[in-house]
Amino acid sequence: MRASLITLIAAFLFPLILEASEVLDFSGTWETTYGTMFLQQENSHVTGYYTYDAYSTVEGSVGRDGRLVFTYSEPTASGEGWFELSDDSMSISGLWRPDGGGQWFEWEGYRAGAGVASSNWLVILESEWQSSLSEQEYSFGEMLEAWFARVPGVTVRHRFIHDVDDLNAFCLESSGLPGDLYLVIASHGSSSGIELASGTVSSREFVDAIRPCGNLAMIHFSCCEIMSGRTPQAIISSRSNWSPDFIVSGYSRSVDWGASGLIEIFYFNQILENGLSPHDAANSVIEDIDFAGQSSTRWMDAAGFSWIDAE
Repeated sequence: MRASLITLIAAFLFPLILEASEVLDFSGTWETTYGTMFLQQENSHVTGYYTYDAYSTVEGSVGRDGRLVFTYSEPTASGEGWFELSDDSMSISGLWRPDGGGQWFEWEGYRAGAGVASSNWLVILESEWQSSLSEQEYSFGEMLEAWFARVPGVTVRHRFIHDVDDLNAFCLESSGLPGDLYLVIASHGSSSGIELASGTVSSREFVDAIRPCGNLAMIHFSCCEIMSGRTPQAIISSRSNWSPDFIVSGYSRSVDWGASGLIEIFYFNQILENGLSPHDAANSVIEDIDFAGQSSTRWMDAAGFSWIDAE
């Protein structure tokens, strides 16, 4: 009798356990009808964002039928929809409609980066240094791009930014990269923030720009004086779930061009080629390069290289 009861209970519960363990996973980066979309799933709950009409969000849950039912929110519109995952999990398809009901519209997508292995992504967002034709063209990002092209497992992306909209757009796109994101901001700077052609980017504007980037491994400011202002601490304070190794680094002083070039090639080489954590690499900069910190040498003024972490 006891054996029969156990068998009966097992026969009833096993399909439910199996069903719970086979919740379809919509996590990943998708190229869709309405821009690049990044979804993150925990159990059956899904959150995400997409690039259509600036920063737009989705939130929903996956039901027992495998359908993701969600709501979306854009700067000037909102509504509801659903997605279904293809048998090979490489594409999604569904419908959406605005708040208030009405006609349904198609929304389709395919998994971005199919067949591309995860990588360390060095993304350099750089301001134009030149303001007239009298100045020679110079790009710090191109120097880093050429140097790290030789390192296996590292993918470099270098883009110029001119205003906050550029910063927001490239950070949003970077958030969907399949791997750890090492973000470099190269521009003139001050304690007030980074300087772009459109003006100074405030700490609040910068924090808003990186908000989607859950894949951030570190942020480095190749900018004078940025570490003496509010921006680094604002970044650290903006979320509570930073990786233990996450740091924000840069300079508290006006740094010499040659000094910053030497420091940063060494710094990122320690991380991306030699495998040090950003925190350990920052320590090695101070220990191995005499002028990097707060002490000048005979030939070079102190660079003021420093960092803060989440601990």
